[in-house]
Parts: sequence; C-alpha cells; structure tokens
Amino acid sequence: MAKNNINISALFSGMNANNPLSSINFSDYASIKNGSYGKLMKSYYGEQKKTSGSDKTPGTNSTANNKNQTVDKTGLAQMKKEADSLKSAAEALGKDELWKQTDGKYDMNKISSAVKSFVNEYNDTITQAGKINSKDVATDVKYMSSMTTTMSKALSKIGVTVGTDGKMSLNEDELKKANASSIKSLFTGTVSYGSQIADRAGAISKDAVMNSSIYGSNGMLSSSMNNIFNNWI
Repeated sequence: MAKNNINISALFSGMNANNPLSSINFSDYASIKNGSYGKLMKSYYGEQKKTSGSDKTPGTNSTANNKNQTVDKTGLAQMKKEADSLKSAAEALGKDELWKQTDGKYDMNKISSAVKSFVNEYNDTITQAGKINSKDVATDVKYMSSMTTTMSKALSKIGVTVGTDGKMSLNEDELKKANASSIKSLFTGTVSYGSQIADRAGAISKDAVMNSSIYGSNGMLSSSMNNIFNNWI
C-alpha cells in the first residue's frame, strides 16, 4: 500500500498557543526522525575523539605517565622508610641473642656489625629529615638529636663520635676494643639510649604517615583533606 505524504507542520498549524504540542519544531522532529540529526552528532563526537587522541605527546604511554604521577615529591615515604630502618637497627642492638656469650666472651664481630648498621641508619634518617618540610618530623628529630648529644661522651667511649651536623661516625677498631658491657648498657633495657632512639624513630615514622595523609605524594593537599576544607568553606 502506498504511503501517504502528510505535512506534519500543516497538520498542527491550527493549534492554539496553550496546546503543548504547539511549541514543537516539527522541522527538527522530521530531521531527528529521518536520522540526519543522529548522523550529525555521531560525526561531531567522532571528530572530538580524534582531536583528543591527537593531543597525546608522541613517544609517551599511559604506563610511564602513571609512574610519574606516583613520584614522592614530599619525601615523606622515604622518611618513613628511613625511620623504620633506624627503629629496626636500634631494636636489633637490644635483642638478647646478640649478647649471648660463648666461653665467657661476646661476639664482637656481630656486635660491631649491629652498631655499624645503627650508625648508618641514624645518619640516613637525619639526612632525609633535612630534605622534607614537616614540623612534626623536625620536632621528633630534634628531640632524638638532643638525646644523642647528651649521650655523646658515652658513645665516644665505644668509638662513636657525634659531629656538629648531628651525624655519627664510627671507628670500628675502637668499637671492637671497647668494653662490651659498656656497649650493652647503651643499647639494652627499656630506658637505654638505644630503646629511646627506637621509640623516637617510631614516632618519626608515624609523623611521616600522618603528613602523607594530609599532603599527597605530589606535595598538594590530599583529596580527602580537600573535601574537608571545602565543606568548611
């Protein structure tokens, strides 16, 4: 059966202004119906997609970009790592197995190795603390340095010298000649120097985590903190 050609606009031309259908542009309706509008939109968004793709810099890839986005610009992640290592080194010096005697003698090679590790980790922590901007970390590091300065004379007796920059230097020959009981008293026991350093290193590690939750790895306020501040404003 042959289709009837009806002028839709003419069909509704007699409607009054109060009729909701009177506001329809039937020319647009016909355009949508026959698909020309849909084709136009597909063509537009197709061009937009091509343009977006062409904005990428040649030779780059998303994997590399993602890696760059995870760079710790604040230094807080490294700060936590150094503080945790120092805590472990200090705790290792307080373990009973390190101080077991064989035929009435301490194993000075193991003790020397443990003290050397402690000195290195201590210095790495001081160095990293100087690279970051954190009042909390600075406060705990200052307290830790103050304890070390107070114990500097006792440390010098076992071959550990504290410099003006707050870092330690170790003379292994002097350490091995030192009285093992003097070394043990410095690093074992709940109120010993070693125990206090371990506690302070733990505090520095927590400071780094706390500051990381406030400032993202890119040095900007984290999204969670931004949301809180935005709600306050």
